[in-house]
Amino acid sequence: MFERFSHVMMYVTDFPRALKWYTETLGCQVNFSHAPHYASLRLESAGLRIDLHPTEADSRDVGHGPIPYLGVRDIEAALRALAAKGVKTGKARSESGSPKFATIWDSEGNALGLQELG
Repeated sequence: MFERFSHVMMYVTDFPRALKWYTETLGCQVNFSHAPHYASLRLESAGLRIDLHPTEADSRDVGHGPIPYLGVRDIEAALRALAAKGVKTGKARSESGSPKFATIWDSEGNALGLQELG
């Protein structure tokens, strides 16, 4: 079912500031950016994709760990298979033309992401 690691989602409270930090300080290149809604970055030297997503200033999303994403060929089939195993799953969705993605939760309530591979 899982074919490769997809990316790490970093939730941010100040999107322009975060985009500047990741590109200028960390040296990431921009895959695409739909400011202030979403950005996909790459750190070529590490073979890493980091995506930025805004959240509220008082949200527990920031500072409580990034969300690792796993790539799947058919997100709806993956969600059905995981739900059949008792895994709590969210709904597949897309934002600003992005590939479909969804959240699942582990036994402790930690979020993991799935992204449909193109």
